[in-house]
Amino acid sequence: MGGVFMKRIKAVIGANFGDEGKGLMTDYLAYQCKDGVVVRFNGGAQAGHTVTTPEGLRHVFGHVGAGTLVGLPTYLSRFFVVNPMLYIKEIAALKGLGVTPQVYMDKACMITTPYDIMLNQIAEISRGTQKHGSCGVGFNETITRCLYADDYAIHVADLADELLLMEKLYAIRDDYMPLRLKALGIQTVPERYEALLRIDGIIKAFMADARFMLEAVAVTDLNVLSPYGSILFEGAQGLLLDQDHPFFPHVTRSSTGMKNVAELLSEMGYHNEDTGVIYITRAYMTRHGAGPFPTELPEKPYPRIEDRTNVPNPYQDALRYGLLDLSALADTISKDLKHTGKLKQCRVKLAITCLDQLEDKIDYFYHGKRMQETIDAFIESTFKALGLKDGYLSYGPTRATVKVMKL
Repeated sequence: MGGVFMKRIKAVIGANFGDEGKGLMTDYLAYQCKDGVVVRFNGGAQAGHTVTTPEGLRHVFGHVGAGTLVGLPTYLSRFFVVNPMLYIKEIAALKGLGVTPQVYMDKACMITTPYDIMLNQIAEISRGTQKHGSCGVGFNETITRCLYADDYAIHVADLADELLLMEKLYAIRDDYMPLRLKALGIQTVPERYEALLRIDGIIKAFMADARFMLEAVAVTDLNVLSPYGSILFEGAQGLLLDQDHPFFPHVTRSSTGMKNVAELLSEMGYHNEDTGVIYITRAYMTRHGAGPFPTELPEKPYPRIEDRTNVPNPYQDALRYGLLDLSALADTISKDLKHTGKLKQCRVKLAITCLDQLEDKIDYFYHGKRMQETIDAFIESTFKALGLKDGYLSYGPTRATVKVMKL
């Protein structure tokens, strides 16, 4: 493949612990490139990218790209982990809104089984106060199984062979799970999960879900992107959750920044195209899950903050809040941009969301010092600290509230 047809490339990347507004910005950018396709280049069903249209339609995207409500198709790249059980639930929710998404699924995508979810939840429960911050949907366990236990690996290409799939599912339950539990140091499985492991119907139900999913998607590979004039890469989680970040093990099993994007572009032969990278941050910081949070506050910093997506759950507990650290933000983005070395034209922008939730002034950190400024002064300080001159500002939940920023 060459770069003849690809003229516009953009990547939307969360700069913190996730929940920065990637769904909002993907929807905003997708609205401007109706000839495009959205590529999910990392993560899996644990993503929760909220899109609210100006007309009030709202959906939290997991598998499907956040450009769906403006009509863009989705391509799930090989770096994406597919969960058939949650996929069909999302498709049903979208159909309830009158939306039928067009989804391309790479044949090399790894597949999450019910047993990965069980292993994930059992492990997190066993950690007690030492939780890793998992969502409990089996993401890490899926990757561990598929990368390091070849006999038990399942990819999208395997789903069409139902006999093979059934054999693998029984082998995962009966052979792999005991081995993995031992490797995790877990000797006692909670009674609820012991009961689930005796139900053969779980395997039959999963196979039915996989069959339904295959009927609703087009299984393909990277070549499917060739005809599109615009490609919009939609990231999941954030740079502070990257699998190589020093906050390990309280991270995700994924490359959350430009590494996967650059690799996919390289495979397609696109090195010279104009590539825009939009890093996103809230005006403050959040973290949903256990792990380090250097600027954490005991409660949310502004009373107008409302988050309908990140509700408390048994694995991540409640959403945590903190102040933005501009020096740390600049350093994080600078390190991620090293992955763009082979891309000859790379324009970087910043998007700041949730500005409507602030009061007259905002607190933040810069070079270790706590600062307080008016909102306009804070915006200017943030762009200058990052050495950027343009980007986007969001003053609400819909694309209609996004404004272009230029210093």
